[in-house]
Amino acid sequence: MTGQQLAAARTAALDAYLVQRAEQGFRVETRSEIQAVIVRRHPLYWGLRWFAMRRAEQRLVVSVDQHGEVAALAAEPIRW
Repeated sequence: MTGQQLAAARTAALDAYLVQRAEQGFRVETRSEIQAVIVRRHPLYWGLRWFAMRRAEQRLVVSVDQHGEVAALAAEPIRW
């Protein structure tokens, strides 16, 4: 595979993963070709954000390695 084909395969793997997670209620916060930050807010987000920020929203950093494997790790909450 050429470098361009590898990049296209990685982008396609990330696209497929993001579609799957969108069905679970996540939305894309930021994105590049091989990495994205996704977030899902609890239905009671506006009340929980003051008392239990970690439970108010779930943020994940999603990345694709050179073999097309997708990995998602917990992201730090947004700090104001």
